Amino acid sequence: MRILLSILFVVLGSHGVLGEKLYTCTCIPGFLKAKLGGSVPNAFMKHGITPRFLPVPPKDKLNCAFMKANVELGNFIDPLRTVDMKYIAYPHGKSDVKYTLFLVDFDGKQGPPPNAHLIGIYVNVPNSENLLVGGDIAVPYIQPVATLESGIHRVAVLLYEQNDHIDPDDMELMKLIKTRVIQLEPMVKKYNLKPEPIAGAFYTSELNLCINKPL
Repeated sequence: MRILLSILFVVLGSHGVLGEKLYTCTCIPGFLKAKLGGSVPNAFMKHGITPRFLPVPPKDKLNCAFMKANVELGNFIDPLRTVDMKYIAYPHGKSDVKYTLFLVDFDGKQGPPPNAHLIGIYVNVPNSENLLVGGDIAVPYIQPVATLESGIHRVAVLLYEQNDHIDPDDMELMKLIKTRVIQLEPMVKKYNLKPEPIAGAFYTSELNLCINKPL
């Protein structure tokens, strides 16, 4: 499936509509590494995630990377580079705390209420060098694929401290596997998480049909 998705992205990124000249725009070999300055709260507000989707932004930054790109604070990552998530880590994590990890896509197209597209949820996560392992998978991870001409997507990773153990087989969580639509604030209250995310990171992505237009 991953190979098929990659082929699809290359086709969409490499060819214009019938009658147009071919134009390659997603041939991106190598590792993409981008550093963006500024604080975590300012980045979440600048890109419109706070306050619409997230009333209070995280204060600290998560370290995240795909196999072919680092995730910073709003850096652009081509969809081709988002196939394989490598790790998510929180250097300031506590050994005596369990965490919930949300991966969400704020695509900007949702009307009120401010819903987001869910990429995955991990619960009862102990602190480690990779938060993607060791906890319970409540909603399995799916690749965050931006649909054609859907605009800029802001794909975020958010870490919350838990107050209690969370049943990964809870019915509400199981429903999310199918719907993939989430409102963060009600979810945080329902599962008795600490009200504000302690850390986060996000990147931007977009999928467009590339056309070589005449001058």
